[in-house]
Amino acid sequence: MSAQNTGLRLTTRGRQAVRLLRTLLIALVVIGGALFLATQSFSAAAVAETESESVGIAADSVVVGDGESLWTVASNLGIDRDTRDVVSDIIEINHLSTPTVHPGQTLDVPVD
Repeated sequence: MSAQNTGLRLTTRGRQAVRLLRTLLIALVVIGGALFLATQSFSAAAVAETESESVGIAADSVVVGDGESLWTVASNLGIDRDTRDVVSDIIEINHLSTPTVHPGQTLDVPVD
């Protein structure tokens, strides 16, 4: 007796059904991922908006010039405090993760 082929054999209609299910599954994953990313960006914007309201420091805006650093911006404000404290306030007000600033960037700075 010969060995029987026990593998699954699909008809043309069965292969079409499997392709359709695979396509629907991929579409569902892509749409779900897009919705997840959209909700994350909206919630991040909401958190940033809430955080900016809760800092509690009176602020004004300045634009970073060519060659200026955060230290330069802080020292040019003319505030009668330690420049390190002013830099710390600028970082807190603007929710900066690094002290790097770029020319043309608008920063909120303390008015003290």
